[in-house]
Amino acid sequence: MKLFFAFAIIVIALTVVYGAPDPWNEYKIKHGKKFGASDDAQRKKNFLATDDIIKKHNSQKNVMYQLGHNQFSDMTAAELSQYRGAVKPAGQARSLEPMVTFNMETRALPTSLDYRTHACLAPVKNQGQCGSCWAFSAITPLEFARCKKYGSLVTLSEQHLVDCDPYDKGCNGGWYTNAWNYLKNGALGSAKQSLYTYTATKNTCKFTSSMIGAKIASYGDLPALNAANMQSVLQTYGPLAVAITVTNSLYSYAGGIYNDVACDNLPVNHGVVVVGWGTANGIPYWIVRNSWGTGWGQAGYVYIQRGVNKCRIEQYPAVITAVV
Repeated sequence: MKLFFAFAIIVIALTVVYGAPDPWNEYKIKHGKKFGASDDAQRKKNFLATDDIIKKHNSQKNVMYQLGHNQFSDMTAAELSQYRGAVKPAGQARSLEPMVTFNMETRALPTSLDYRTHACLAPVKNQGQCGSCWAFSAITPLEFARCKKYGSLVTLSEQHLVDCDPYDKGCNGGWYTNAWNYLKNGALGSAKQSLYTYTATKNTCKFTSSMIGAKIASYGDLPALNAANMQSVLQTYGPLAVAITVTNSLYSYAGGIYNDVACDNLPVNHGVVVVGWGTANGIPYWIVRNSWGTGWGQAGYVYIQRGVNKCRIEQYPAVITAVV
């Protein structure tokens, strides 16, 4: 007991002399961030504002999801907006491909499905400060479909789409079925990532047919607001490209089932990929793969409440049904 008190006194003395740990400095060290003096002050202000929001949310009783610090905690609203990029084509509600539906009256679904550890799902990627989420949500289902058919994973190039897709706008946004249309009917295939690496900027198109690693044969939209059909298509074909509405809390998501009402009934602005589903404490959820790196969320994934069109996730689902 005497030793304990002696140790406590030493800790208190060191705190008085050297000061308590500074959360801002600890954050910068953890995330490898360095700023000049003037920029540091503003960044710290952003961080502390985020810290207040995190603490206030996590202190509430019965919340279904938790918030935490990550690479976004010190960023401005303008910087955060660069990590989105889903832009629904004007006047085009659905693609020209056939609607993908199943007869749900005769369809039995398992209680859960999780492709995160599937051999055909490439590691989580990071779009960086480029509004190219649409390209990432287009490529993941194609990688999976190609691997499912041929038995080996070939990682494909989002940069190919950013640079070359004429229907979309590179780092200024786009739409996953537009990307599939380009890969199927324009480029006649998707470049391998190893031959067309990601830069998070729009560059001159360098694509050649010798780079092709996968070809799309068919794809389609799914009926809106039909979670059971989404599950059936996910089980049969693989991951689904979807669009969601990102609001501030999602940037700080750290775990649990995301159900923030702030994202409801607003226009979609971000492309992601549904890779499974489950239920926890009686609440059904989608397992959603993001393109913000593994340092965000649950190793790059988020659970989003299922069956209520949370953040409009059930509004614009689409899938690749066959590859060449």
